[in-house]
Amino acid sequence: MAYLKEKHLTGIPSVIGSEIWHFPLLESGFQRAKELIITYPKSAHGRVLLIDEITKAKGRFKRTWFANKGGLWLTITLFEEFLPEHSGLFSLLFGVALGRLMHELGLKEVHIKWINDLHYKGKKLAGILIEKWQSWYLVGIGLNLNNPLPQGLPAINLKTLMGSELSPLKVLETLIPILNYYYKALWEYERRLLIDEKGDPPNPIIEDFLKYSDTLQRCIYYSYNLDEEVGLFGFAKNISPKGGLIIVTPQEEIEVTTGEIIYI
Repeated sequence: MAYLKEKHLTGIPSVIGSEIWHFPLLESGFQRAKELIITYPKSAHGRVLLIDEITKAKGRFKRTWFANKGGLWLTITLFEEFLPEHSGLFSLLFGVALGRLMHELGLKEVHIKWINDLHYKGKKLAGILIEKWQSWYLVGIGLNLNNPLPQGLPAINLKTLMGSELSPLKVLETLIPILNYYYKALWEYERRLLIDEKGDPPNPIIEDFLKYSDTLQRCIYYSYNLDEEVGLFGFAKNISPKGGLIIVTPQEEIEVTTGEIIYI
């Protein structure tokens, strides 16, 4: 399958980072993002909130996320413009962008755990939270840079991995073009599918997920919510063209597009 190069996307305008707001301190990036959408809707598509510290940050299922000063904490607002059947690809693209960022920093032992968590030898480095609100997607990106980490948590920061502090602004400057590349790649992928439904256009999101992830060909435990719901054991076989994880269990083969996994 041909790799989709940046030159193929030059006719598609960059979206993410068209407007960047900086906040030294917020209780919730998502709440402020919603307020800004209401107040300034015309420029909300692609807006990025860069936040130094979030006092009441939450992860999936309202779990506490420690967003202390020194990390890269972003909230991105994007209008819902992709086909509903590609929501799995939309979820993947942000983790893939972070995976590529890590490779550009020389950290090839950092991998994506499906759907979009970054980890280094089992220690969490970054996470993504996506919330649908009205006709918008709110995307929260949390990347541990120089921020202190609570004792006892299986987490790590880039300062530890690279041996020196990193500037959040410089990391953001590198990340935004990568995010736009994958966002535009999804846009182009859909366009080509609509032109030729029988075609097989290149999908860099899937291709690069396979490059940066260590999820496939592993035994896993899957659940929609690991804290509260009983899951199942299986084998992570593949990623579907729509971004779903294909799991082989003793009884059947299933595809899931959301949820959480543990490596076994």
